[in-house]
Amino acid sequence: MMKLFVATLLTVTLSTACTILPAKQAAHQPEEQEPTPYQQPYSASFTAALAQQLVDNASIETKDAKVGVTHMVGVTSQYDKSSALSQVLSEQLMLELHRRDWNVMDFKTTDFIRVTESGDFALTRDYLELDEIMPISHVVVGTLSNHRNGVMVNTRLVDINSKSVASVAQVFIPDAVIRQLDENDGQPVLRKSP
Repeated sequence: MMKLFVATLLTVTLSTACTILPAKQAAHQPEEQEPTPYQQPYSASFTAALAQQLVDNASIETKDAKVGVTHMVGVTSQYDKSSALSQVLSEQLMLELHRRDWNVMDFKTTDFIRVTESGDFALTRDYLELDEIMPISHVVVGTLSNHRNGVMVNTRLVDINSKSVASVAQVFIPDAVIRQLDENDGQPVLRKSP
């Protein structure tokens, strides 16, 4: 019995003696993390594809065209309302066409800066604040049609005077990409409970 007691005591003593405690750390230093590179939203790749198709399919010399990009509309709508998706796609399309050396005109820019308590603005949706005459020769128009698993986007470059179609493009955007769009400017989305 005594041998068992001594063996147990010796085992406990040796096991605790071999325990390695972590070194005492100096003052807390934040770990350096490499900044994560900015990633474009998934919808940007679809507008890049639209822009490239418009460039590739153009039947005119686009370097001379002065292009306005409008909001896309629902294919079955009255063509007078746009969704947040259509507005985002149009903004991204302006960027992508400019990257491809198109002469993109921003017709929503005023001739002045409006300074308010909420911020400083040069864009407007009030047609009375815009130039009556813009040197736009072509306009990008488009429609959105809902499908079971996403939205079909059709765009065309149209001569604003003759109405002749100078280029066309089409992409399908899956629902998973569309759901990533924040339509509420960061405000929480309230949903009814089931």
